[in-house]
Amino acid sequence: EEQESELEALESIYVTELEILSRDPIIYNITIPCEMKSVEVDGPTKEFMVGLKFKLPEEYPDVPPQIEFSECEELDADLQKSILIELNKVAENELGCVMIFTLVSELQDKVNEYVDNIYNKKMEEKEERDKVPVFHGTPVTLESFTEWNNKFIMEKNMKKVKVVSDKLTGRQIFLAKDGNIDISDNLIGDAEEDVEVDESLFDEELEDELLEVSDSD
Repeated sequence: EEQESELEALESIYVTELEILSRDPIIYNITIPCEMKSVEVDGPTKEFMVGLKFKLPEEYPDVPPQIEFSECEELDADLQKSILIELNKVAENELGCVMIFTLVSELQDKVNEYVDNIYNKKMEEKEERDKVPVFHGTPVTLESFTEWNNKFIMEKNMKKVKVVSDKLTGRQIFLAKDGNIDISDNLIGDAEEDVEVDESLFDEELEDELLEVSDSD
C-alpha cells in the first residue's frame, strides 16, 4: 500500500516522464529532460534525456530499491557508475521512508553538475582561443607589387656606385641623378677631388648616354 501511494504521487509529479513497466513487482522508469548550453552566442542548446529504472522489493522502503540507468547516452560509463554509487548512498540514508523523488532529485543535481563542468571547460577553451591573435596579411595586388618592385630595383641600383671617398665626384653625381637616386648634400664634394670609381658596375646603357652627351659638347 505504501508503494502504491508513492507511485500515485510520482505519476502526478512526473506526468510524461514516468513509465510503468510492471505493478507486481512495481517497476518503472523516470526520465528527466536535460540541456547543455552552447558557448557560442548564437549556438544551439543541446537537449538530451537521462532516465532511471526503479524496481521496488517487497520490503521497500525498509530496503533500498534496485536502481539502474534506462537512458544515459550523454553520460560515459565512469560517470554512470559514480552517480549510481551516490544514489545508493542516498537510498541507505533514507531507509524507512519513500525515497524515489529524493533519488530522482539527486540524479538531476548530478547531471546539472556534470553539464556545468562541461560548459565551463568549453568556455575556458574558447577564451584561450580568443586570446590568440589572428594575423591578417595585406593582399598583394598588381599595383602594390609594382611599387615594391620599383623600390627594390632602385635600392639595388644605388649599391652599384662604389665610392672610395666620402664625397661624390661630378661624374657620380650626374649618373646618380640620371638614375633618380636621392643624394644628400654632404656627399657632394669638389669635382677635382680624387675618387676611385668601379666603372664596370655602371649599366652599358647609361655609359652610351653619357658618351652621346660628351660628343654633343
